Amino acid sequence: MNDPEQSRSLFRLLRFHWWKKRFHLWIDRFKLYEQVFFIVIAIVIGVFCGFSAVGFNYLIHWFHSIFWNSWEFTLEVAKEQPWWRLVVVPVIGGLLVGPIIRFFAPEAKGHGVPEVMAAVAQTNGIMRLRTVIAKAVASAITLASGGSAGREGPIIQIGSAIGSVTGQLMKVSGRRLRVFVGCGAAAGIASTFNAPIAGTLFAVEIILGEFGVLQFSPIVISAVTATVISRSFWGDAPVFQVPEYNMIHPIEMGTYLVLGLVCGVVAVAYTRILYFFEDRFDDMKRVPAMVKPAVGGLLLGLTAIFLPHVMGDGYASVDLALLNQSPWWILLLLLVFKIIGTSFTLGSGGSGGVFAPSLFIGAMTGGLIGQLAHVFLGDIAGNPGGYALVGMGGIVAGAMHSPITAILIIFEMTNNYAIILPLMTVCIISTLLSSKLSRESIYSMKLVRKGIDVFRGRSLDIFKHLKVEQALKSDITKVDARENAEKVMRDMIESDKDLFYVVNSVGGLIGVISVSDLKQVLLHRE
Repeated sequence: MNDPEQSRSLFRLLRFHWWKKRFHLWIDRFKLYEQVFFIVIAIVIGVFCGFSAVGFNYLIHWFHSIFWNSWEFTLEVAKEQPWWRLVVVPVIGGLLVGPIIRFFAPEAKGHGVPEVMAAVAQTNGIMRLRTVIAKAVASAITLASGGSAGREGPIIQIGSAIGSVTGQLMKVSGRRLRVFVGCGAAAGIASTFNAPIAGTLFAVEIILGEFGVLQFSPIVISAVTATVISRSFWGDAPVFQVPEYNMIHPIEMGTYLVLGLVCGVVAVAYTRILYFFEDRFDDMKRVPAMVKPAVGGLLLGLTAIFLPHVMGDGYASVDLALLNQSPWWILLLLLVFKIIGTSFTLGSGGSGGVFAPSLFIGAMTGGLIGQLAHVFLGDIAGNPGGYALVGMGGIVAGAMHSPITAILIIFEMTNNYAIILPLMTVCIISTLLSSKLSRESIYSMKLVRKGIDVFRGRSLDIFKHLKVEQALKSDITKVDARENAEKVMRDMIESDKDLFYVVNSVGGLIGVISVSDLKQVLLHRE
């Protein structure tokens, strides 16, 4: 211990442990003021998630510039590329993503939201910090190289992991940790789509699956905080070029009823096709798991030679459908091949979300129905762009079984109350039909296939999952039928139990004596 350097090292170590202990003591005192604690931590999570969303967006653009020599990968940029580049770049992206998922964080594979739901249901929301880094890099590469996926799924998982890690550092209970995960998820989707209300309801409706003031208040604060930060970088303009909407004739509601039914069917088809391709890629036993994303990239690239619209998030094509600038046959082709392209990317093990493809597919579905309505009804059918807009909500609601989130996110993007009636109609009908055709949503399907029921213990129909042995009570008081009645009455008066079970000599149940029975006996004791 005579070495001065060794003494200084020991002193620094002791000082670190002293500050660490003081920090945890301060946190423990702070936790006593539960509402204040929730609000402060929710703001902290919102700030981190807001800057993470901005950083993730810039990371995607940086990879864009590497892969395509352009800060933005637009439809025009894709059309200018030689055919071989459209094939090679997604393959390179898949080769880079495979090792990240294989060696660094397997949970970064796929669209991310089911992994968050599983963490909430199984481990009270415990997630790893490395998930943030792995998901950000893998998803940025997938999206920037042209993968057919969205950025909202990754940012939801990134935000949820930030909320989880923050809660773990605070050493909070499982109940609080789940709320912090919801805060991160809400902040992620709110900052991505400039939609704090929809982000809040998404976290409550899908991630947590339960509603309460305790959950709702901090989630709202996180979503608002993250939105303020994202708006300071990107402004408050809507994500899409939203057309003006006005209902021209009541007969339009009949057309929207048809659109709701079509959206329900398409949403189920989207879900089943996605998992069909995932099964086919899983069956490729001779192909290493690290290489499968490259195979998906190759198939996507071959598709993009003829339809470059299917690459990336496809927001430019969505704008064309909203502005009614695409013919019906293009809308039909894009509807079919966007589902297939997304299945290539995510089914093979790429990293990205299913939310943006759902909006794309919905816009194509709605635009197609809107143009067909014009053929049969003429101008009284209304603007086909309005159908495309409502169709976006219909597919989101049908695929994710989340009508409230779908209604609110489209409403927040339009800020037009006139669209509420058709939007609510289409979203509810689509959800009812898709729920009838498929019990599981596009998120819960992935977990059910792994034997995970995320709604166990949280279903409104609790008897659906409850076993008889779980409802049994073993801590009961038994009374021998031959026991003296005076002694039994004294025992009941002194006991905190409400029921005494009378058994015979072999332990068989004869009857039950309740406290109310005892009261009647005492009234007529003489």
